[in-house]
Amino acid sequence: MFDIKNIREDFPALFELKDGRPIIYCDSACMSLKPKPVIQALTDYYTKFTACAGRSPHMFSRETTKRYEAAREKTAKFINAKNSSEVVWTKNTTEALNLGSMILKLDGTETIIATSESHNSNIVKWMFLENAGKIKLKVLDAGETGICSLDTFSAAIDECQPGKFLVSLAQVSNVTAGMIDVPAIAKIIHEKEGIFQLDAAQSFPHLSVDVQKLDVDLMAVSMHKACGPSGIGFLWGKYHILERLHPMILGGETVSDVKIPNTIKMLPPPAKFEAGLQNYGGVIAAGAAIDYLDSIGMDNVHQHEVRLSKVMLEGLEEFGDKISYLGPTRAEDRAALAAIDLKGINPHEVAILLDDMYNIFLRSGYHCTHAFHHSLDLDQGTLRPSWYLYNTEEEVKVFIEALGEIIDTLS
Repeated sequence: MFDIKNIREDFPALFELKDGRPIIYCDSACMSLKPKPVIQALTDYYTKFTACAGRSPHMFSRETTKRYEAAREKTAKFINAKNSSEVVWTKNTTEALNLGSMILKLDGTETIIATSESHNSNIVKWMFLENAGKIKLKVLDAGETGICSLDTFSAAIDECQPGKFLVSLAQVSNVTAGMIDVPAIAKIIHEKEGIFQLDAAQSFPHLSVDVQKLDVDLMAVSMHKACGPSGIGFLWGKYHILERLHPMILGGETVSDVKIPNTIKMLPPPAKFEAGLQNYGGVIAAGAAIDYLDSIGMDNVHQHEVRLSKVMLEGLEEFGDKISYLGPTRAEDRAALAAIDLKGINPHEVAILLDDMYNIFLRSGYHCTHAFHHSLDLDQGTLRPSWYLYNTEEEVKVFIEALGEIIDTLS
């Protein structure tokens, strides 16, 4: 049973007061709040057994190693990976996507396919590489829905050389909230021997993500959006892909032996990608976040968010032509967020007023999708409320009412 009252009790930040009044936090697409078990796991590491993992024989180090690797095991099980060696710790989705790009030869013969609504983390790297003559880049126009048709993908892939292309897509858009059909796209890609890299930053916290069913080759995740601490994420990859992947950073813990001159024995994945001292506390707390989400059930999280989306979309429709929002119009087809075009009203001003007058915390701007906003002539950006498992339908209604009052005042 999904008990919203008990869930909210787990998040201390929800009970912080601003000017003596409660707050409404709806900026979870940027950063989720943290539940007590995650905070406790992080505190335990820094107060009870602070040490390096895998290096020293003493008790603190052994405890750190045990919990560090336990978090990897939990994560692998949560996404239905074949084994924990397929999970590589990174700082965030951005680093994971950049690491995934190391599968490329970068000899100018390979093609990268992305879509126009891509997060900067999944487009800027490709632009840099194309400008340097290292790859060829195809950016498919996703339109206002943020979703390209399967025929569009098929046509773009047909123009690529077999085995010489990588498709890098977000499962859920952080601006249109649209969801792509990952298994269907994976089938098209693999029929022509391509590689499929998935940006799961906005899907992993909200949906059941099973890498076997999705059949992608690489997947990037940020834990700070999924009740975990900041500064930790992971790259999952099929093991034979990870074996081919080149490390971005080399150093301690990536090698089994080094001899002069120039004899290096690399460790196998995931160790070869985790150079130097790691964010041990963050990884351990990420494991606690996995436990927390698993205890609630991702299907329960998703169904709760669909209910929140319905309330939000029904409220936004009441504004008529005063505003519009990007993406699908059915709550079942989208994530629980909305990038709202305020039709000439500056979204930053509205975000500040929502904070100052109503204690509603959300984001305004381009949401790291500058190119997409400019392509739609949304040069002031958009207003983006984004909801999560700890939000209530009443909070969504309060936001809608507050937004209406501000728009009436500014119009």
